[in-house]
Amino acid sequence: MSRKVAVMTGTRADFGLLRPLLAEIDSRGDVSLQLIATGTHLSDAHGRTVSEIAAAGFSVAAEVSIWSADDSSLGTAIDTGNAVAEFSKTLAALQPDVVVVLGDRLEAFAMATAAVVFQIPVAHIHGGELTLGAMDDSLRHAITKLSYLHFATTDQHAARIVQLGEEPTRVYNFGAPILDTLLGMHFTTKEELEAKFGVVFGARTALMTFHPAAFDEAPALEMFEELLAAIEAMHECHFIFTGTNNDIGSDRVRERMAAFVAANSDRVTFVESFGQQGYLSAMHHVDLVVGNSSSTVLEAPLLGTPSVLVGNRQEGRPLAASVIKAHADRSELLQSMRKAIGAEFAAEFAGQGTPFGQAGFAAKAAEVLASVHFATPLKKKFWEGQ
Repeated sequence: MSRKVAVMTGTRADFGLLRPLLAEIDSRGDVSLQLIATGTHLSDAHGRTVSEIAAAGFSVAAEVSIWSADDSSLGTAIDTGNAVAEFSKTLAALQPDVVVVLGDRLEAFAMATAAVVFQIPVAHIHGGELTLGAMDDSLRHAITKLSYLHFATTDQHAARIVQLGEEPTRVYNFGAPILDTLLGMHFTTKEELEAKFGVVFGARTALMTFHPAAFDEAPALEMFEELLAAIEAMHECHFIFTGTNNDIGSDRVRERMAAFVAANSDRVTFVESFGQQGYLSAMHHVDLVVGNSSSTVLEAPLLGTPSVLVGNRQEGRPLAASVIKAHADRSELLQSMRKAIGAEFAAEFAGQGTPFGQAGFAAKAAEVLASVHFATPLKKKFWEGQ
C-alpha cells in the first residue's frame, strides 16, 4: 500500500510554491497525494482561489473552511482554535502517513498541532527563517518544534533549525521551492495580462503588495497611509495593487486600498489574485516591486526585479543586493522607489544572485517523503550538538 502524503495549502502564495512538489508527488507510484485546501482559497473576498487548484489539474481531497469574517485578535484566536478541530476531523477521515505544511501562517500552525495529537509526522517547508516584524516568526519556530522533517532553503536556515534542538539527520536543505517554478517558466506577456486582468502597464510600472503585520514598526493602517502617500507622489510609475492576506487588521487596509485605487484610477489598477503564473509574469515585466510581502525578498530578486521592502515584516530574512529596505515614511519610501528604478542601482546588483540555492527542491523533497523511515512511536530527541 502506497504512503499517503497530505499537503495543506491555505493561500494563493503557498500553492504557487507547493505546485512543483504536488506535481512530483502526484506523478509517483509509491505515494498518493491528499491535497487539503483551506484558508483564503475558500474565501470569496480573496478570489476563491481553490478554482486555481482545479485549473492546475489537481484533485482536492478535502476543503476545510476555517476563517470567519472577524479579523480582530479575538476572532482570529477563536478561528485558530476551531481550525485545530476542523483539521483534526479531516486527518481522522484521510488517515495520512505524513502531513506537509509550508511557512508560518496560523493555518499551518493549526494543522501541525492537530497532526501531532494524531501522532502523524509533519514535514515543514521554509523553517528556520526569521521575520522579526511579524507574529509569523513565533509561529514558524513553533511549527518547527511540532515537525518531524524539515526542508530548509539555505544553510543558515538549516543551522537555525538544528539550533532549536532538531536532529540534523531530519533537516534537509534543498533550496527554495520557487526555483523549480521559475525554471523554464513561460511568462504571460504584458498584453495578455492587460487583457485578462484589466491591469495597465505604463512606461514604467510597479507592483505593490502589502499585508498587515502584528509586530511591525507601526500599526498597519498607519504604515499603509505612508506608503500610499509615497505612491501618490511617484508620478514616474503606474502601479498594480494586489489583494492583502486575511491577517489581523486586513479589513481596514483593504477598505483604504479600494478607496485609493478608485481615486487614482488613471494610473493605479487592482487585481485581487493573479494566480502564480500571472503574479510572477507581472513581477517579471514590471520595473519595481514594493510592499512587505515575502515576494519582495524572494521572487523579485530571483527574477532580477528591484524591490523596496517596507517596514520590519520580513526583518531577519536574507536580503539580495536588489532589495532596498525602507521605513514606513513617505519621504524615505519615495526616495527608495526612485533609486530602485534608476540605471545606477540596476548596475549595482546585476549578476550578484540570491542566497536561495538551485532548482531541484520538488524531486528531492518528494523522494524523502516517499522513502524516509518514521520512528514508531514517533519520538524526537532534543539535539544538543553531541
